[in-house]
Amino acid sequence: MKQLVLLVIFVAVGTTLSGCVSPRLSQSVVSAEEAKEIAEEITRISEPWGTTVLTKDTAYLTSLWADDFSYIGADGTVRDEKANLALYEDDTNTYTSAANTAFNVRVYGKNFAVADGDNYVAGKDKDGKPFRTTWRWTTVWIRKDGKWKVVAGHASELK
Repeated sequence: MKQLVLLVIFVAVGTTLSGCVSPRLSQSVVSAEEAKEIAEEITRISEPWGTTVLTKDTAYLTSLWADDFSYIGADGTVRDEKANLALYEDDTNTYTSAANTAFNVRVYGKNFAVADGDNYVAGKDKDGKPFRTTWRWTTVWIRKDGKWKVVAGHASELK
């Protein structure tokens, strides 16, 4: 009898923990409809981030980023919110177009999701030379106090 109780406990704990990390089991945490709504919301609030180089709306960025936000740049530098904002504010390029493409959101629960995609930008550098660049990025989202926030991210330049 003790062995059966112990087995039931192990199975229950294992099932619970695997649901925390497994994408297949995450659907038991949220319904397909909830996952779709979460993905749509994250997609909607991410779109302006993809065009921030055009709008210079850094206030919008700070509204998306969690207090402990960190981002790893293509060169491997880890930046907090202040350092990441400086990249936007100090940028001397002139942009003519920017957009997120190939956007994908995976929902792992009511309060956790991961998004990835590409960000295409084009314009002229400070010397007037035209450029086109595509960045591949990943962002980690949590819902805190009812709002989706980015806690971490990474971007790599595609060559």
